[in-house]
Amino acid sequence: MYRRRKRRHPFAAYAALAFNLLICVTPFIAARALFTAYGEEHLRTSATTESVDATKAAIDARFERLARRNGGQDRDTWARFVGEELDAGDMTAVRGLLLAAPQMLAPDEAESLQARIGVADGGGEQVAIDAALAYLPGDLQAEYTRKTAPLTAQFDADEAEGEAAAAGDDSYEVAASNMPVSASQFSVLGDLRDLSLQAARWTRNGEIDEFAFTLSGVGLILADDEARNGASIALSARRAESLDAEFVEYLERKLYLAAPPQRLKRQLSAKLQHEFGYVTDGPGILEDVFRSSADAEALELLLSDLRLINDIAQATSPMSAVTILSLVRNSSDLRRAKLVSQAGGDKAVALAQNDPGRMLNSARTVIEWTPGLMMQTAGLVACGLLLIIMSFNVMLQSIRRSMPQRRSAVYQLEEMVSS
Repeated sequence: MYRRRKRRHPFAAYAALAFNLLICVTPFIAARALFTAYGEEHLRTSATTESVDATKAAIDARFERLARRNGGQDRDTWARFVGEELDAGDMTAVRGLLLAAPQMLAPDEAESLQARIGVADGGGEQVAIDAALAYLPGDLQAEYTRKTAPLTAQFDADEAEGEAAAAGDDSYEVAASNMPVSASQFSVLGDLRDLSLQAARWTRNGEIDEFAFTLSGVGLILADDEARNGASIALSARRAESLDAEFVEYLERKLYLAAPPQRLKRQLSAKLQHEFGYVTDGPGILEDVFRSSADAEALELLLSDLRLINDIAQATSPMSAVTILSLVRNSSDLRRAKLVSQAGGDKAVALAQNDPGRMLNSARTVIEWTPGLMMQTAGLVACGLLLIIMSFNVMLQSIRRSMPQRRSAVYQLEEMVSS
């Protein structure tokens, strides 16, 4: 009588099960770690001192590569960029290029420019701009001085030279276009009386721009000052047809969730029944309808995006914000645009004009190692180590099984009897 050996499950079955489980779990942990490090919540709080400094360095590197790609880091290449923006009349971009002179000039010229800035009286961006002007050709210096001169100085120069009134009007238009306008002074939303007239026409099946009407109503009635300024800039960019189609759809989706047009029209039709009722009661009715129709949660999400647009305008200018918004396609791009604008200021505008495809990629965020992110990273490392160990173990088992083994005749007899 012999003792029968206990039959063991093959090692390959356990190894295959564990390996497949790790293969399924590892990508999920990696995705969660990436979302925690770079997701929406991280982007909402990414404008830290470290991220701004890192973004500034990335912007400077972009200007260096921009110069090298377009003729090299020298005075002629830089002056050509400045001349093109002067011809276009974009003085914000001109200021940005003057501030980027140390990155676009040759190393020896950049070093002398930095020395000039260092010994100049005072500080700030204007000192750097004044120092960079000396490196421009004389005609570009004169053009910059003419376009940045006060209106009174331009009128005095026109009168001294005996220019015609038409020429004076042209000078006024150029100077007026270069006058700084703050985001709070930039408004295209209209007022509640105009909006109530549109509402009355809309309820009588007249044609109106539903997006503009709804955004203006949200901006005038439901938004705070910052969101109101952002709504005005967004509406201006849409009217100029400078927004990307994907970003327009994104804004429409968030706007119509916050204030559904069908609900607005239904309530307005019920309250604006009289032919002349909207003349006196329209603004009050409009406020009541917008406040009762708005979805609070969706409205706050919309207002947060409008505040981001206002932040971009505050860091640059309203018209420059329109230029930067033309590069935005979604909420992630919007937050990156805010970070680049805050870090670069006028340099961000110059980068948007001359290197639009890479401008948003200049945004740099610093990863905050929260407990959740550390746990996810530890789990990802553990899964990776287990995969390596199991792969190595399976390889060893395969090598051992392929080697010839000496076996006793007793075990061979048992196998023959059991089979």
